Amino acid sequence: MIKRLALVAVVAALAASPAFAATKVFTAKLSGDVETSKTGSKATGTARFVVDTEKKTVDVTMDFAGLKIADLADGLVARPMGPIHLHNYLANGDVALVLPTPFGPGYTDTAKGFSVTMKGYSYADGAQLLKSDLSFEGFLSVMASGSVVLNVHTDKFGEGEISGKIVAG
Repeated sequence: MIKRLALVAVVAALAASPAFAATKVFTAKLSGDVETSKTGSKATGTARFVVDTEKKTVDVTMDFAGLKIADLADGLVARPMGPIHLHNYLANGDVALVLPTPFGPGYTDTAKGFSVTMKGYSYADGAQLLKSDLSFEGFLSVMASGSVVLNVHTDKFGEGEISGKIVAG
């Protein structure tokens, strides 16, 4: 009986902890030699998107080597969508923007390149920037589809210098 009560208490404590918050994690490894970015660039990057399905927010952490903030596409730095964003490559050949990462204070230079950090980024705000009618549930579905790519647009490669496929993980 005591063991059973102890087990119930542990389960209740774990269920109330943030570790059980409804989150989905997506990652990407970026380079210049993938299908959507055959640029030959030696730059690389990693990205992690943690989606809070209750708050409908996204925490973004990206690290890049071989590129600096000054390399980013000036025209996109000035636009609300920013120079780094998620594209959905549709089977019919169309490309749709899924989520922007607007340029701002979360972009910081590092010794090897730069990083981007955004905490609690509202999906609704991102969709509004894109004038997208994709629902939050649709966003989650698209992110898990295997057709979403993170692109880093630079002055040298306006279509994207490096990119990487988003995978659940």
